[in-house]
Amino acid sequence: MKQYYGQQSAEYAPLPPLFAARVRVASVVIGVSLAIGTLLVFGITALVNRPLHGHSLPRGLLGLAALLLPMLSVLATAVVVLSARRCLQGDYLVIARARGTRAALAACFTALSISCLIALGVSALVDLWGNHGKLGFTELLATFANFAIGLIGYSAGLWFVRPSVSTLEKFSDHPIW
Repeated sequence: MKQYYGQQSAEYAPLPPLFAARVRVASVVIGVSLAIGTLLVFGITALVNRPLHGHSLPRGLLGLAALLLPMLSVLATAVVVLSARRCLQGDYLVIARARGTRAALAACFTALSISCLIALGVSALVDLWGNHGKLGFTELLATFANFAIGLIGYSAGLWFVRPSVSTLEKFSDHPIW
């Protein structure tokens, strides 16, 4: 354990400098990409729904919640991935912060999974658009797209805060034996 200027002692894991630099840059790139991708899925869904149903969003609160909950879960994952940078202190990974970030990523992924299941159930069981004949395929595609984007964010976030030994060896100047 190391003691840093006035901080309580915590566990630190050394990282290769190249990996630490990659985490600093990639967490921002991926976090922003998750947010932009989610907003694009929402925008495209609203754009496609306009000519199909006569309005961009479902009129009922249940339909609106089913459309927005997966999106909000992905945006929460984006915020956690953006905050993964705080797990680094120099070229060291702060273990306590990394555990907290992993727990937040797991909570976001659980929320994403549950909200996608709710969205799929609502889309299949409730007439969201009031035209009884058309199943909401755009909601299904938006839900699957949000799940895929959230899964990418979850995987990338875990790669940042819990790197494998083989990953660290790839970024290291000298092998870790």
